[in-house]
Amino acid sequence: MFSKLLKYELKSVGKWYFALNASVIAISFFLGFSIKSLETYAQTRSEISSTHFTQLIPIILSLIFGILVAGAWIATFVIIIRQFYKNVFGREGYLTLTLPVSSHQLILSKLLASLIWTVFNAIILAIGITFLILPISGVGKFLMALPYFASLFTPTEWLIIFICFILSSLSGILMIYLSIAVGQLFTDRRVLMSFVAYFTIAIIVIILSETISGQLTKDTFDISINLFIYSGIECLIEGIVFYFSTNYLLKNKLNIQ
Repeated sequence: MFSKLLKYELKSVGKWYFALNASVIAISFFLGFSIKSLETYAQTRSEISSTHFTQLIPIILSLIFGILVAGAWIATFVIIIRQFYKNVFGREGYLTLTLPVSSHQLILSKLLASLIWTVFNAIILAIGITFLILPISGVGKFLMALPYFASLFTPTEWLIIFICFILSSLSGILMIYLSIAVGQLFTDRRVLMSFVAYFTIAIIVIILSETISGQLTKDTFDISINLFIYSGIECLIEGIVFYFSTNYLLKNKLNIQ
């Protein structure tokens, strides 16, 4: 049943979401070539006319690229919120609760789907940046720079960074879920109370994090070396607290309107 839940979550995202991310890649490709063309044009002319249209193309494409990247991340954020709220606390919640699944399966299926969209967005952004750089630097220089970039960290450190990214994403998603679950405890203005709960939880997490990290630094904890390890452990603990708190509210305090 878990696989069916996950399949439903993945299929529920509209085609517009993929079109939006495809646009990011397409615009980054054209932006890279337009900047390269303008650079070539500047090298072949002693003066560049301020009214020349080619100078506007990179600016326009840069704005569109920035808007699309921001839009893709906002769309992912909206999907994470909408799917959890609508399927559990909205009208669809009555149907969801009739399914032979536990609250753990329900949370985990939505969590895994949300993580997939987050990682998908990160991959799209990486591809977009690559397509943006390639026409400007050239394939040769780009390939020469890759070993240097890879040598910035050891393979173990790159793995730790990746794990930290996953744990951070999971913790962030679970904090959204917990905020929505807390918001539904109220009779009125649930959406507003969910936002209030989110910012309240975020402030508490920041205060605790700063307090603990300050204490660790005082105790000669080498933040510069173990930053990612510390962040990963912190996100893991936060995620566990958020997960079980959300599960408790779903099992014992569920209030569907």
